[in-house]
Amino acid sequence: MSQSTARSPRLAPLPADHTAELKDEFATTAKSMGFIPNSLLIMQRKPKLVKAMRQLSIAVFDPEGEVSIGFKRLLAYVVARTHGCHY
Repeated sequence: MSQSTARSPRLAPLPADHTAELKDEFATTAKSMGFIPNSLLIMQRKPKLVKAMRQLSIAVFDPEGEVSIGFKRLLAYVVARTHGCHY
């Protein structure tokens, strides 16, 4: 397979309204990011996983941390772009 050939995902993202218990998490994510990442739409097969990822994000971007949120966002952007992620 050539490197220019795109691979299809193993699991397709589910519609955002597929799991009713995640409505609030997805609304918050959409408000914050402007969209819901496919990674979360795939993970919703295990709602506890989506909720755990949300808690991790809250902990990482805690405004009371020693590193400013602006710098954390800058780091996240640089790492994502370096690895070809568009989030």
